Amino acid sequence: MEDIQAALNTTIAKLSDQNYEQSLAFVRLWFEIGQTHSEIPPDALLGALRTFRTTSFSDSDPINPTAHLILRFASDAESDHTLAPHNTGLRRRLCAETLRRFFHADLRFVYRGLYDWGIFHADANLVAHWINSGYVEEAAIRNRVLQSLISHPTLYDYQVDALIILFKLAGATFEAYADPPVIDRCLELIESHYGFHPVKSKLVQVCIPPSERRSSN
Repeated sequence: MEDIQAALNTTIAKLSDQNYEQSLAFVRLWFEIGQTHSEIPPDALLGALRTFRTTSFSDSDPINPTAHLILRFASDAESDHTLAPHNTGLRRRLCAETLRRFFHADLRFVYRGLYDWGIFHADANLVAHWINSGYVEEAAIRNRVLQSLISHPTLYDYQVDALIILFKLAGATFEAYADPPVIDRCLELIESHYGFHPVKSKLVQVCIPPSERRSSN
């Protein structure tokens, strides 16, 4: 089973728009082989989907272009005739796990200095897509996700990058559900933190300025 798990992990880690259908077919094939000639644990695919967090991407742009494929793969697995029996509720379990890691990792870095920023940003990408897909409860969108990042006395680079990710990918959803003062505060912090950074300032521009948002109401 270890070899099959390693193959699934590598396939998900290398997932792209170009190889998506081929990757889904590969995973389906090896699940069929595992069912017949080996043993597939209940969370084999969940474990493989976790490998997305180890995918490296540009330090100058925290947006990961393949994060949406993780949600798509989880959705297809739940409806696939071969994969579905082993992956009931996969999207909800993966969403809950991602949110739990997101909150805990922030505290782990602030208070213990222990965490990988790249992994945290990968989770932030996933959280943004989960928010857009409707799998994150409204209370979390309104009262927890943004607030968790700006609740500390000091705002670190990795937290500002996470805010940029959330607003760039799920800004419209936050506009609909989050309290305006919270959004205003987040945008102010982003702009003041990276306002003079030549690369990061370009990412800041994707956020809706508070004045424009108020004038549209």
